[in-house]
Amino acid sequence: MTVEDNPIPKSVPLHQQSGKDFHTLHTQDLSNLYQQCYKQIDETVNQLVDSASPSTAGISEQITDITRTYKLLSEYELESNSFHEGIKDLKKNFKQLSDACPQIDLSTWDKYRTGELTAPQLSELYLSMPTPEPTTMLNDTDTLRILKVLPYIWNDPTCVIPDLQNPAGEDDLQIEGGKIELTCPITCKPYETPMISKKCNHVFDKNGIQNYLQGYTTRDCPQAACSQVVSMRDFVSDPIMELRCKIARIKKSQEQDKESNQAIDVL
Repeated sequence: MTVEDNPIPKSVPLHQQSGKDFHTLHTQDLSNLYQQCYKQIDETVNQLVDSASPSTAGISEQITDITRTYKLLSEYELESNSFHEGIKDLKKNFKQLSDACPQIDLSTWDKYRTGELTAPQLSELYLSMPTPEPTTMLNDTDTLRILKVLPYIWNDPTCVIPDLQNPAGEDDLQIEGGKIELTCPITCKPYETPMISKKCNHVFDKNGIQNYLQGYTTRDCPQAACSQVVSMRDFVSDPIMELRCKIARIKKSQEQDKESNQAIDVL
């Protein structure tokens, strides 16, 4: 093939006036879509808890399916984010390579056409992008922690589950002996809005800890034998305790309904 058969260059540098249009090239932002999917999973879990029967086996199977879906969604999100960052790096690399080339003009046109001068091709750089490596480590979100503990808490809302991190390769959590109190140690009432300390993991009702810390910038943790000094900034909502209390209320209501039905049968 002769030069005459190639009337235009195979590639030319990015023109200075094209920079604005070039920067508009980007991957689609799917973050809102993923957040909507996570929200639907949360709503599904709440609906499952509200409507589930006392059968632990039944809810365990459903939670297993939801957990599988959640992990798959998280992996897709991680891959999407990795691809997004890869495209940003690709554009940056292409721009640097292109800027290093002599600009196209009448004096360089034939040199680019004959191959004496070359410029990077965005399509070739894209095709040579490394494939994002699959990620096995997922963020330990509230939803994932709830999915891990729900089958156990459904069976016993007061059970102690020490390891919410779930070591790699282990699908089942180990349950310790003992019981978790579902009443605030400050108010001595059932939790309404449980808050957990980020420093020591002790849980108190929001009203209780606010009253305890009122007038203080910091104060000793009210839990007996705890050496931590805390402030309201150290406390965040505790979705696990909220779940425990919610399931405990559901079970209590189920037991009351069962007793009522038995009384009616006796009558």
